[in-house]
Amino acid sequence: MKDFIKFAIGFTAGFIAVYKYLSKKEEKVVSDPPEISPFQSNGKILEVLKKFNEIKQNI
Repeated sequence: MKDFIKFAIGFTAGFIAVYKYLSKKEEKVVSDPPEISPFQSNGKILEVLKKFNEIKQNI
């Protein structure tokens, strides 16, 4: 019975330690999300769209 109690205490302590370690790693990942910018704002896309609209109106 003493062995079972020691095992239960050790297992619980190990589980808590691993859980805290993994939860800290997740917080670091969530706290620093990468910023996604699909298009750079240099104005080239607007020029392309204006040209496309001109061609479309000519047709």
